[in-house]
Amino acid sequence: MVGMSGLPEKVEAEIEKIVASEGMELVHVEYKRQGGGYLLRIDIDKDGGVNLENCELISHQVSTYLDVEDPVPGEYELQVSSPGLDRKFYRDSDYRKFVGRLVRVKTSKAIRGLHVIVGRLKEFDGQRVVVTDPVMKKDPDYEIPLGDIKETRLEVEI
Repeated sequence: MVGMSGLPEKVEAEIEKIVASEGMELVHVEYKRQGGGYLLRIDIDKDGGVNLENCELISHQVSTYLDVEDPVPGEYELQVSSPGLDRKFYRDSDYRKFVGRLVRVKTSKAIRGLHVIVGRLKEFDGQRVVVTDPVMKKDPDYEIPLGDIKETRLEVEI
């Protein structure tokens, strides 16, 4: 079975196990064609954020696993990084984790005339999110069905 990243599911599961064993969270795995080979990009995170040593540690362990098992055909470049301050949401747990934070939601259908809504993530029930825009004094809550969301990212707060 091929996972969401384009890698075999067992490879994704093994990468997740490696990351978890070091006390970190696997945010996203992406495997895509780049130039003459492939790019395998792994985003990791942990409380307080990840540093270069964390990335090198995971990179080394994943490389060792991939070299020994050789589950990925062809040439590939491995990149391990943090998801950044404007991290993208990939799964339900991201919505649960970041309730209360400032987010930017892009939608496929207009919600009250808008395709981009910026505000505080007020709630998430698995089917929809509620984003509150404090600028809207009268009706600040936008209810957005999960199926209409193209992309959600954290907004950088200064």
